[in-house]
Amino acid sequence: MVERGYSVLIVDDSEMNRDTLARRLRQQGCKITMAADGKEALKILSKQLFDLILLDIMMPEVDGYTVLGKVKASETLQHMPVIMISALEELDSVMRCMEMGAEDYLTKPFDPVLLKAAIARSLSKNPPRATTAPEIPAAPLAKPQQMGGQKTTLQSSSTTPRTRQPTNPSLRPSSKPATEAMSIEEVVSRLIRSGKMSRKGYSHLSRAIFNATFAKRTLTEQEYNQLNLVFSYIHTGKIKIID
Repeated sequence: MVERGYSVLIVDDSEMNRDTLARRLRQQGCKITMAADGKEALKILSKQLFDLILLDIMMPEVDGYTVLGKVKASETLQHMPVIMISALEELDSVMRCMEMGAEDYLTKPFDPVLLKAAIARSLSKNPPRATTAPEIPAAPLAKPQQMGGQKTTLQSSSTTPRTRQPTNPSLRPSSKPATEAMSIEEVVSRLIRSGKMSRKGYSHLSRAIFNATFAKRTLTEQEYNQLNLVFSYIHTGKIKIID
C-alpha cells in the first residue's frame, strides 16, 4: 500500500500513456505532475522536487537517457527514485538506464499489478518529501575572539598528538571489507558490459543469488528480470562462456 501524499512526475511524449499512469496513481492518493518531453521535465525539476519520477526512454529532442543523467548528476535531485518506461524490445536500453542509477522499469503496455508493485517498492523506501527547494543551511558560527592574547575557554591549551600511520602500505587498515559480495544488479551489469562469463563470474552470480534469496526469502521482480536477461544473453551468444 502506497502512503497518500506522494508527489510523482510523469514524463512521456504519449498523452495516452501519461493519462493512464496519472489515473492509476491518483487512485493511490498521489499528487501528479506531467511533462510531455524531457525538456519540459528538466524545467519542472529545476523548480520542484518529487518523491518519484516515471520517465520514458524514447522521446524527441531530450530523451530519457539525458534526463536520467542530469538527475543523477545533481546533488539536489540524485536521491529521487526514477522508474524507466520502456517497450519490451528496448531491454538493452533498460539495462543501460539501470547502470546509470534508475530504480526500476516498467514495460508498455502497462500491467496494473506490476505498475502498482513497482511504484509501491520505490515510494515505500522514503516518506513523502517537501516539494519546494531545500533551505539554504545557516552560516557557520564565527570563531570566538581572543582577548588580550589569552586563549578563550573554547580553545584547548594542548593539542592531541596524531597517531602515526604505518609507512608500510600492507600494514595500513583497509577501508573495505575483505570479502564484500556484489548484488545481483552489480554482477549482471558487469557480465553484460564484458560480454563474457568465466568460472569466477559464475561464482559471483551464484553468491549474489544465494545472498539475495536467503536475505529476503525471495527475489524481487527487478532481480528476476535481470537474471532472465543474463540467461537470454547467454542463449543468444551476447554473453560467451569462457574457461
